[in-house]
Amino acid sequence: MDASREPTAWTSSEVADDFVRWDDTVGWLLGYPFVFAALRLEQPDVTALLDLGCGPGHVARRAAEEHDVDVHAADISPAMLTIARTRYRHPRVTCHLMTGSKLAFLPDASVDAAMSCFVFVCVPERRQLQDLAAEVHRVLRPGGRFALLNAHPGHTGVVFDSFRIGLPGVDYRPGTPMPVRLRRTDDEWLDIVDTYWPGETYHELLHDADFTRVWQEEPTLDDARRLLGAGAASGREWTAERETPPFLLVVGEK
Repeated sequence: MDASREPTAWTSSEVADDFVRWDDTVGWLLGYPFVFAALRLEQPDVTALLDLGCGPGHVARRAAEEHDVDVHAADISPAMLTIARTRYRHPRVTCHLMTGSKLAFLPDASVDAAMSCFVFVCVPERRQLQDLAAEVHRVLRPGGRFALLNAHPGHTGVVFDSFRIGLPGVDYRPGTPMPVRLRRTDDEWLDIVDTYWPGETYHELLHDADFTRVWQEEPTLDDARRLLGAGAASGREWTAERETPPFLLVVGEK
């Protein structure tokens, strides 16, 4: 593999500093609220949440702010966790440095829900994805849910408001490198390399990890208006999002 096509090293401070500047407005409209809803964070029996691959910790903090949950925010990147502990700190969020795929800081059946946002696309080996899914299943209580949010793998080459995965007309195979562009808040573009995994892979991973029920959602602007209110999609000129869901949400229930 050409060195320029190697997946981005997310543990570096430079990448962490760049990523935190991504204009993630579309994620807060069509991604994270649907993760929170799928995990039933509003329910009183959901009080412990795992954020697997928390990155800079902004989603973990929002979950703790909006819901009555204690959040375990886990990542392999010390640089990302430094940002999470400073810029996005919250008294109900505890940060954990992961080693490999293990969640050694959590005992069996110790969390009520788990989420992983834009993380599995950063993992180039299916074996590691299997290990991560198995670990999440281990730490979830019976009936707990795991939500996987990623850019929609069926819509490569489409230019959304603040990102594009893949190149138009290119047929990506499972496990192959895929170029990604993220628009930052200063309107400059950040170029990274992720790994292409089709939607079927996420379903297979959760089934193989013994999740008893697996389903997917593809949130649209109309869905956002129903979930967040009629004015949720106002304030920005959405283009591709009007016709094409930018994200794929796959949920498994233990």
